[in-house]
Amino acid sequence: MTAPSPRFAELAARDGVLERRKVESVDADRFAALEPKVGPMTWAVGAVVTDDAGRVLLVREDGEWLAPGGEVEPGETHEEALVREVREETGVEIGVGGLVAVTNVAFECGDDRLAFDFAHYTAIPTTTALAVDPGLDGEGIETVEWVEAVPENTVDREVVRRARGQRD
Repeated sequence: MTAPSPRFAELAARDGVLERRKVESVDADRFAALEPKVGPMTWAVGAVVTDDAGRVLLVREDGEWLAPGGEVEPGETHEEALVREVREETGVEIGVGGLVAVTNVAFECGDDRLAFDFAHYTAIPTTTALAVDPGLDGEGIETVEWVEAVPENTVDREVVRRARGQRD
């Protein structure tokens, strides 16, 4: 079993930060498909970007909505990764705000386990125009939208709503 990193505990201890753990049991095929990407990953980040009108920026991938974000690359800070990922996935430039939640994410198949830590931050857009062709090649982003209401099929919907000051 892979425990959350010391950095996870440090971030989770901050006032007002939601601490979560998500474990998903997967079959051998899904585990094998996840291993090349998730295996080497230690941290990923997501940005809950809210504009002046109160709309939130979401990407749609594999039929689900989610906050833009992705893996923190070696040598990057969480903030640098957020700015890069939001720009790559949506075309929007942001200023990073506060930490909202940290989640230890794990996938299990029998005795095998893949895990990484994920941090959600708030963000304010400095530009709002959306990319015509969102995401990098191979990412599978179907669309990017500014939405007024957070859709029911939003990954980590509770965190997105919390970042907007709404409690489920």
